[in-house]
Amino acid sequence: MEIKTHRGRETQTSRIIPPPDKARHRKKANQKLGKGRIAGRRFVSALETLGKVGAFLLLVVFMLSVFVYAYTSEKFNLRTIRVFGCKELDPGQVEAIVREDFPANILRIDLQQLKSRLEKETWAKHVEIRRVLPSDLMIRVEERSPSVIVEVHGELMAADRDGTMLGRYDPRFGKLDVPVFRGVLGNDAEGYRLYQEENAARICRALTMLSDIESGLPQYIPKISEVDISDRNNLKILLVDDTAEVCLGDRDYLKRLRKFVDNMSEYHKLKDQYNEIASIDLRFDNQIVYRPRRAEDESLKNKTARLESSKAGNR
Repeated sequence: MEIKTHRGRETQTSRIIPPPDKARHRKKANQKLGKGRIAGRRFVSALETLGKVGAFLLLVVFMLSVFVYAYTSEKFNLRTIRVFGCKELDPGQVEAIVREDFPANILRIDLQQLKSRLEKETWAKHVEIRRVLPSDLMIRVEERSPSVIVEVHGELMAADRDGTMLGRYDPRFGKLDVPVFRGVLGNDAEGYRLYQEENAARICRALTMLSDIESGLPQYIPKISEVDISDRNNLKILLVDDTAEVCLGDRDYLKRLRKFVDNMSEYHKLKDQYNEIASIDLRFDNQIVYRPRRAEDESLKNKTARLESSKAGNR
């Protein structure tokens, strides 16, 4: 008996269907979920940025409102000006300058510009200014100190150590135990100020000379009655009870004056012999040159005394 089957054919022709790829579906789902999360983060970040921008704009608007209010409100208008340190400078004059030349609103006043303006006043050396909100100003003035007496066209004027002209000398300044400086430029106080820089340079040079002399011959400072600063490269001094100009040049003031002091006996002999000496020139290293008072005095004119190093001592 013969039995036939078709299982082999069915086996050969039947399809094998693979199970669905679950991993692929899972990957696509994860990608969609990741994109959603990124989009959410971006949206939140955008909202935060908009919030910051909005807050900044609100702050700017608030600040502008405060600024406009402060610069326009009458509450910040200048009411009281307190001036300290004035002795010679009139506080009323200071207040008038502030009120007439500067804005009424205290916040609109340029303090640096006001400081520069007040320091142009003759007596004001240094000025400090402080706002006291809402409506006050405090001004502290450091005044110049009269330190020098200057002869200007036959009139005695007072100046400070910087050479700033302060006005006519007055006893209220106290005793100024200093020589009189003569030889400045200008015929009056205004003329002096036209040459302020040059006059100040001459006065400062003369003060340097006096300081140099005082360091070694302090006893001679009270004996100097005048200082001629007409030529700042050749300063001259006039001693008390003497008419001879002593030429000290532009340096080595102490050394040169000491040379003259050490040979004072020779000078007195010449005075006794020739009556008066017009000038004593100490600018030469090894000699002292004396010049006559009167041109008609031929004996002294033709015999200008020259003391060589052996006599002058060159000390």
